[in-house]
Amino acid sequence: MPDSLDSTLTPIVAGPTNTISDSVKSGSTARLGKPWTVSENLLQFLGTWENGVLNGKNFAHQDVTNGFILKVYKDSRGLPTVGCGHLVVAADQLKVGEKITDVRAKELLQDDLTAAESAVNEEVRVPLYQYEYDALVSLTFNTGAHGASKLFKAVNKGKYELIPATIEKYRTGGGNEGRRSSEAELFKSGSYDASH
Repeated sequence: MPDSLDSTLTPIVAGPTNTISDSVKSGSTARLGKPWTVSENLLQFLGTWENGVLNGKNFAHQDVTNGFILKVYKDSRGLPTVGCGHLVVAADQLKVGEKITDVRAKELLQDDLTAAESAVNEEVRVPLYQYEYDALVSLTFNTGAHGASKLFKAVNKGKYELIPATIEKYRTGGGNEGRRSSEAELFKSGSYDASH
């Protein structure tokens, strides 16, 4: 690798530049290759978006601790929910009014994030900065993997500068405009600001 390139960058492509077989140039990026995993910053970002605040009382007067509601409650659709928007299922063995620990809430979130992370890791074929990956996981977590499929196609074109505008318009029906704006800013600048 030429001395002029930062040795900490990993080449993403190398190939002949002409018909001379010894003529090879490398290209590098500070963006990361796979496999990607979410950052701790994203967990706080999600907790704030899902529950209204990171700590304190939220809009529904529920106690939020580190982005988690630790007491099982009924959401706006009447479904039992806990933690960071986790829909309680029979296997959870939880009932409305029961409390869980912060550790269990984090485990439930990690389990819920698995599908979103898998989708981004499987479908996105270009390198990403950590915050770009986190923004895509947040949107996928909110819309579902199938719901984010068109966004993945846009990302794979490698025109990173166009993605924030795409995110802002992405599936905003139902009042997600503020969240999409935050996710777009996260993708663009790395700002994990989930205030709303």
